[in-house]
Amino acid sequence: MVKKDIKQANELMVGKSRFSEWYSQILLAADIIDKRYSVKGGNVWLNYGYGVMLNIKKYWDELFHAEGIKEMYFPLLVPISYCEKNEKWWKGFKNQAFWVRGGAEKEEYILRPTGEPAMYPMFKTWIRTFGDLPLKIYETVSSFRYETKQTRPLIRDREITVWHEIHTAHSTQEEAEKEALNHKKMYDKIWEKCALSPLVVRKPLFECFPGAIGSFEYYNLMPNGKVMENGSINNLGQAYAKKFGIKFKNNTGKEDFAWMICTGNGARLLAAVISVHGDDNGLILPPEIAPIQVVIIPIFNKKNKNKIFKKVDSIKKELEKLGIRVQTDLRDESAGKKFYDWEIKGVPLRIEIGPRDMVKKSVMLVRRDNKVKKIMKETQLKQIVKILDNVQKNLLENSNKELRSSITKVDNLKKLETVLKKNKMGKVFWCGSESCWDKIKAIEEGVELFGTDLKSVKGKCVVCGKDSEEFGYVANTY
Repeated sequence: MVKKDIKQANELMVGKSRFSEWYSQILLAADIIDKRYSVKGGNVWLNYGYGVMLNIKKYWDELFHAEGIKEMYFPLLVPISYCEKNEKWWKGFKNQAFWVRGGAEKEEYILRPTGEPAMYPMFKTWIRTFGDLPLKIYETVSSFRYETKQTRPLIRDREITVWHEIHTAHSTQEEAEKEALNHKKMYDKIWEKCALSPLVVRKPLFECFPGAIGSFEYYNLMPNGKVMENGSINNLGQAYAKKFGIKFKNNTGKEDFAWMICTGNGARLLAAVISVHGDDNGLILPPEIAPIQVVIIPIFNKKNKNKIFKKVDSIKKELEKLGIRVQTDLRDESAGKKFYDWEIKGVPLRIEIGPRDMVKKSVMLVRRDNKVKKIMKETQLKQIVKILDNVQKNLLENSNKELRSSITKVDNLKKLETVLKKNKMGKVFWCGSESCWDKIKAIEEGVELFGTDLKSVKGKCVVCGKDSEEFGYVANTY
């Protein structure tokens, strides 16, 4: 239902095959983001999009709280003296920082690019003995990075919004590693809530977050064949504890440094939902995160308007009793216009009610995910709960199929190049050396071996031919 002759900025004018244009248009057309703010990489969240994002946030809040991870808030301004405590971290973020100086103050600050330099001086203050551990906290904030690459809302911003960071400190390495696996379980649930199938990989040590001794990273496949990093779980070992002096006395009185984990993600989840599930007609939202799960559209004229509106209100109330989020569209617009507007917004299920439906005591259901239409008796409305569950399941299955079908196992660099040119992902054996990693990266700008499979399998490195126990994934990346 792409409109080719529309001049308004908030309409969808191209199909998804032209992904870059489609993505830019869908953000405004579906009331997600307005990027027409005069700061590069700074965008305005619109009501509908923010509602989707807050539903995702509400779910991660529930998960984190259930695991005893407490929510806090730390200052946006970070003193340079805090940043300099970890030279490796500061080297990585110094040139990406937004620098701030207030009035006559001599001390300089930066706007936080990540949470470590703001949080860890306080960890040092709070942690004294093993009784203070584990310490498990998180915050949901904006982070700021001076991106020099092309910005893209929700994908690459200078203000990274609705961004959560979990930071935990533990008395033993084993406890920290167990916590990291627990974070992975929570992230798996968040992705399932978004009906997305992720590719979870281990990062090479030389590619890990500054100071980390190991990382799980989540990626999703975009329609243009690129993969996007979409969440990371970092085992920081004791490196940051040593830099910030985060130490404790154990039960024998011996002093030791804490073992630490940091985990983070945010609005890129919504970017993935938009990109993976959307089609030529607009968004397709998973019911579990959709602000509106069902929209009811009356088909009426002046004579039957009041009667049909009364029926619409009755059905709305019945669905709300079932815990369904419902919206009615009573505008004096054509039915076609209303269908178009709600398809763009990706509402999972549409209910149409007209004069004939009232006579038959039935309604017309239209699914957004597969466009299947179904006539349902008013006495069967409870079935809508199961239908929404099926929509959620179908979107997750489609995401998984698309991801798996995009991966091709190859055993030489020439075949790998061919796969990448088809906007697919290569799965190759890799010996683990940085030199072979560099040779794969040199295939083409943007190509990267972005991580290795969580399972070990024996083979021969695609570059040097040496023995390997790791499958690496290669793709064009953001």
